[in-house]
Amino acid sequence: MQTEERDIITQKAELSTFEELTQQVYDLIGNPLSVWAVAATIESLGIRDIDAKTDFGFESVFDLAEDVFKKLKKHVRDKAEKEGEKEVKLELGDVSESFKLFFKHFGMGVLFTMPMISQIVAIIIFEYALWAWFRFNVAQATMIAMGTIGAFIITGGFIQVLGRLVSKYMGESNYFLSWKSIKAVIYFAIPLVLGIAALIFVINVVLPFYPQRMITIGLTYFILISSMMLSAAVLYASSQKMVILVSILTGTLSVAFGMEVLDWGIYLSQWLGIGVTTGIQIIYIVIFYQYKIRSNRQQLFKQSLPNLEVSYYNTYRYFLYGFAYFTFLFMDRILAWSAGPPPPPYIIWFNTPYELGMDWALLSFIFTIALLEFIIHLFSHRIIPAQKKTNIDKLKKFNLYFSNFYSLQLVLLFFVGILSIVLTYYGVVALRVFEDDYPEIRDFFANPLTFKVFWIGSVGYLFLVFGLLNSLFFFTMNRPEFVLYSMLTALAVNALTGYICSRVIGFEYAVIGLVAGSITFAAVTGLIGKRFFKHLDYFYYSAY
Repeated sequence: MQTEERDIITQKAELSTFEELTQQVYDLIGNPLSVWAVAATIESLGIRDIDAKTDFGFESVFDLAEDVFKKLKKHVRDKAEKEGEKEVKLELGDVSESFKLFFKHFGMGVLFTMPMISQIVAIIIFEYALWAWFRFNVAQATMIAMGTIGAFIITGGFIQVLGRLVSKYMGESNYFLSWKSIKAVIYFAIPLVLGIAALIFVINVVLPFYPQRMITIGLTYFILISSMMLSAAVLYASSQKMVILVSILTGTLSVAFGMEVLDWGIYLSQWLGIGVTTGIQIIYIVIFYQYKIRSNRQQLFKQSLPNLEVSYYNTYRYFLYGFAYFTFLFMDRILAWSAGPPPPPYIIWFNTPYELGMDWALLSFIFTIALLEFIIHLFSHRIIPAQKKTNIDKLKKFNLYFSNFYSLQLVLLFFVGILSIVLTYYGVVALRVFEDDYPEIRDFFANPLTFKVFWIGSVGYLFLVFGLLNSLFFFTMNRPEFVLYSMLTALAVNALTGYICSRVIGFEYAVIGLVAGSITFAAVTGLIGKRFFKHLDYFYYSAY
């Protein structure tokens, strides 16, 4: 924050003795409380009644103080009016600028959701996508779902670390260290993924929880999807979202090519598609960074990443949060699929109506997520110029401004979230007109459980997005511990509540765990957020 510059009352080259005295008094006491305060200040400057008469033309110090008091009060009023006009102009400018940022960054947020939407469209057109197929039986769906969930959970921590490191170095335009950090994280992540896959394979040989063929198929999806998630995370952190969409579309077309032209069957075709997607992403990443490093001649300078201990300390909270977050997202499914009645034939057994309800609810979530991109960019856009213009004695006003900004975003997010749920519900229900033509659509709506899970899951995702909004503010100010502890608490509530509800009431009520955990996440981060914005000046200063 900047220190306050001297406030000049009279702007001219030569000041009269009265004007000089008025400026001196203002420099000492600012906005005066009373004439008595001005008189006392004048006397403290060594001016007596005789001086007031001979030097200033007043009968006494008190008479002089009255005129100085009036002059100071007029200056304070004029200054307040000017600042008021300036603030009105600033607010109008903010509104105009906000609309520009909304269209830009909300559009980028929607672009982030397009890969998932493209998979939904692919399923409608082809009946399959990168790792989904209408005709999978329950056993096949179980293995692929577990491979997918495992990929998200195991790579979740690395995804967060990549996001942190890559965005940090990209913000400094240091492509060299960004590239080195990518390689460092990947060198940890890939061996871990392969090691976990090998361990699960061996354990299932010794203690056969599933047929070995099922495990092999599931682990293949696990390895391939993990690789794709890691490369996509690099592209996302590098602000190359369009490449993610293009690679996924190309991979999806490769699945269709394998199925329709090569007649490879669903497994090989999907493995081809995921491999093509990952290959495109990796090739682009290598070319992108090598070009940036060479064009900026950054390879000529000796640079290195912090040592392992420092890197660990700087990133372990991000890693734990990523792991906990994706575990949180899939906890309800694991609990629901492992409950009865009747007891599932294996430890975890896919339930189609439940999954359809959660996927349906997820649509409302991803559209609301798009709004977060706009909000956090708007916050970053405003806070830098605001802190530059804020004097050190106006910190309360600075904090109040952003507290009001935060409250406004919560209201906006709530209405967008509700609208997203309603539009998602009626948008999907509108497909019922095609029930007679497409048996898959008829099957989708056949079980009332799907509707129940959708509504409960949508409420859970709505609360979750509030927690994610708070988390983005904390991450922006380099406070990952606020997010981590909130998520760990929410995960515990999710697991405990979901377990009790799925075992006591019915397996589908595992989704109540998601609701309870999301409410906890929103509440804990909200309480921290209230204090955060009340002392935003401190958190902003300490973040850098």
